[in-house]
Amino acid sequence: MRKAEIPELPRKTKENAEKVLTDVVKSTPMAGTPEASTVSGTKSPVIMSARTAVLITAGILLALLMGALDDFVVLTALPIILVQFSSPNSGTFVISAYIIASTAAIPIFAKLSDLWSRRNVFLGSLVIFMIGSVLAGLSQNINELIIFRAVQGFGSGGFFPVGIAIVAVVFPPKTRARVIGALSGVFGIAVVAGPLIGSAIVQYTTWRWVFYVNIPVGIVGLVVVLATLGPLRPEMVRKFDLVGTALLVGWVASVMYPLYGIADSGWAWTDTRVIGLLGLGAVLIIAFVIWELRAENPIVPVRLFRNRVIWSGGGSTFFVGMVFFPVATFLSLVVGLVLSGGSTNSANTVRDILYFLVIPLVIGAGLGGQLLTRLSYRSVSIIGMVIGVIGMAGLTGLSTSTPLWKFVYSIIPVGGVILPLLPLGFGIGLTFPVYLLAAQNQVKQEDVGEAGGLIQFLQSLGGAVGLSVLASLQATRFAILDPLPDPSCLTPTPTMPVCASFLGSMQGSLVNSYDQVFAVMVALLVVALVFALFLKGNLPKTTSGEPKEVAGSTGSKETPLNSPALTKEIPAKSVPSE
Repeated sequence: MRKAEIPELPRKTKENAEKVLTDVVKSTPMAGTPEASTVSGTKSPVIMSARTAVLITAGILLALLMGALDDFVVLTALPIILVQFSSPNSGTFVISAYIIASTAAIPIFAKLSDLWSRRNVFLGSLVIFMIGSVLAGLSQNINELIIFRAVQGFGSGGFFPVGIAIVAVVFPPKTRARVIGALSGVFGIAVVAGPLIGSAIVQYTTWRWVFYVNIPVGIVGLVVVLATLGPLRPEMVRKFDLVGTALLVGWVASVMYPLYGIADSGWAWTDTRVIGLLGLGAVLIIAFVIWELRAENPIVPVRLFRNRVIWSGGGSTFFVGMVFFPVATFLSLVVGLVLSGGSTNSANTVRDILYFLVIPLVIGAGLGGQLLTRLSYRSVSIIGMVIGVIGMAGLTGLSTSTPLWKFVYSIIPVGGVILPLLPLGFGIGLTFPVYLLAAQNQVKQEDVGEAGGLIQFLQSLGGAVGLSVLASLQATRFAILDPLPDPSCLTPTPTMPVCASFLGSMQGSLVNSYDQVFAVMVALLVVALVFALFLKGNLPKTTSGEPKEVAGSTGSKETPLNSPALTKEIPAKSVPSE
């Protein structure tokens, strides 16, 4: 059976939704046409109307957008949540719990979709996410919120890998590139709309609606997918890597839990619980790597690290992830709790500050893709890293008196917190397309899908590890710098003027501790730069206007968008649910 040829993703994903969906309709094969009989590269007919194609795309898009928006919405409301729970130093774990669980869930859901109905696995992840959202909104303390955020994160881990797998199965190559391009654009929407939605919610309602708002969106996505998509059961069933999954979850939990204990419960780094759990995590990591190297169908393709592009690009993107995810979280806390003056409008202030980070990030990512047509992977990555290091270094000198922004002619930023955010976001953005494209184009054809998935996993893992480790470091430094707290001064309504001196000293210690963490993050970007020096290769040139084929004709044991499990589906007689 001939496998589906999967074209390279288009670089431009900034088309508006109406135009994207119109293009999808125009290029989707109608029932009875020759193309309709070869959807997904199979000879069995999968009859699909234009309306069904739009609804399938919209249903998957809603889920992906909801997952991408969630972190940015919560990030904006986080200072207000922490004040209500009287936990000013636990904010990072509200975010990292989500990212850690999502990181662990990505390969798990991807493998489950190779065993069971892809549609049902996708909907299962959506239901888990909505349950986590309801529970998070009902949280009565910070510990409950962290646990339920982890439930949310685990559910979100199935959105992107399974959603993309569904697209690869349902749509023919001609349409698939447009659909994946539309789905890939949700991150750009999320970084702009997320902070705006978050600030609006806390301004006009309660912070609990930051989580409740996911429910109606999730229900619409669930109904649309359930009504328009058949089961999509894979014909070739593979053995699930249960041992690899257990080892993955085991070492993630063993490493992350003591870090949370250090930051939230005051455990010392020399505590026997910390040493024991970190030691257990190290043993489980070694066992995980050994098992994955020997497994017939590994959950994470560790063998690819033998390739120079994978270990250099993967190492670099891991350390970039350790910086990018934490810096947005830490900024929201510093600005919301200290630099905004504790105003009731802090959510709007956090939103505006984040824009100076994420908008240059989106611009840099777009420009990075264009630069790769002229420069090597190493050149673009090094340029981005150097610019990012300069920006990150500018955040190491913050104080309680640092202004949020300073402009010349009301539009040109010349100082304040926002000034270093511009090169930081732009520099990191430049590197975003480099590692994925390098992995896809510099490995063997049969390894393309696995290589791309591994790079995405490493970036997410870097964010999870970075948030946990750096939050623990910040908590340790803050405990050293901060005076002994008066319990009455840690309530949402501290007694004045008794608490004035303590609160002023606490704010200075808080900013100082983050300055020291930002200095560590500069070093992490330098390490990412060192890894980038070992990258090699250029983006392949194409000689025709057709998209470049990124999936070879020879199969692999595990290629998400090109495996037999994706291209040999048992299609329904019609796409609507049976």
